Amino acid sequence: MATKKKNWLLYGANGYTGKLIAKKAVERGQTPILAGRSESKIRFLAEELGLPFRVFSLENPKEIQNQISDSFLVLNCAGPFIETAIPIAKACVESGVHYLDVTGEIPVFEMLYSLSPKALAKNIMLLPGVGFDVVPTDCLAVMLKENFPKPIF
Repeated sequence: MATKKKNWLLYGANGYTGKLIAKKAVERGQTPILAGRSESKIRFLAEELGLPFRVFSLENPKEIQNQISDSFLVLNCAGPFIETAIPIAKACVESGVHYLDVTGEIPVFEMLYSLSPKALAKNIMLLPGVGFDVVPTDCLAVMLKENFPKPIF
């Protein structure tokens, strides 16, 4: 019987959004593994919140896999996402780990879509854009379409 993974990893934890998520997770009794590229920044936040941490870059795919393989989910908060999303998402698919990020960058959505067949085959979720970025603009577009059905210029 396989052991169920309980950890989740927050990459880019030392950035603005990452810090907010890490603090909220602690408030809710969760213990994410904080991760990022800057040891001093990640260590400081991890010690402040009493959380485990890891430091790794995104240059070596095998290293990423090694760092995330004991987690069931990675939440990527490290931008620019056009540079970080694919290396992490590929490692997630290879390692059987779900991937989420907070991007609002449409090219990232498109790039991640190219990984869908392999992710689906492994029953892995790839979910970009879980942040607030895209919701307001989508709502605004619907509202404008409803209120101005004909072009105004």
